[in-house]
Amino acid sequence: MDLEERYALIARNTEEIITSEDLREVLRSKSSPTGYIGFEPSGLVHIGWMVTAQKVRDFVDAGFSFIIFLADWHAYINDKLGGDIGNIRTCAEYMKDCFEALGLPRDKVEYRLASEIMDDIKYWEMVMKVGKASSLQRVKRAMTIMGRSEDEAEVDASKTLYPLMQAADLIFMDVDVAYAGLDQRRAHMLAREAAEKMGV
Repeated sequence: MDLEERYALIARNTEEIITSEDLREVLRSKSSPTGYIGFEPSGLVHIGWMVTAQKVRDFVDAGFSFIIFLADWHAYINDKLGGDIGNIRTCAEYMKDCFEALGLPRDKVEYRLASEIMDDIKYWEMVMKVGKASSLQRVKRAMTIMGRSEDEAEVDASKTLYPLMQAADLIFMDVDVAYAGLDQRRAHMLAREAAEKMGV
């Protein structure tokens, strides 16, 4: 499969690519780039998962190593499943089973729990560096990624960590392409801006 065929496979049924030139450069320079999508383990399978599974399959077919990131502590911050980390982690296992049932063989993707990378002090160094490269106003604007308003940071300060963590996830795992719904755009742009400022 040549570069344009790989590009077409990744681009089909997408709303936005930031940027086409960057994606082509990744495809040109890496035979097996890293792709990513992140989820809060927080509920039951629904029709949107079918769309996600097909798009992840497109990435895999285009030669990507693909990470499905199960953001357990992010779900905790966002008060999912009653804020019970045990229930959240059980849901993460359920999600793996569901994606497999939707046609994503486990040997084609890598599942990572946020708690696994958070054991590394270098992850927390990255969270702090992203915070140093971002204004509080910019971070609060990105809180909409978790279905929250800026004002909710006044009640629960952990909510402001979420955008920093999501941006740090992408940088720390050295992701080449982040795939998500448009609702995640602000976090991905926060990561892109912080990475440019940090020179990574």
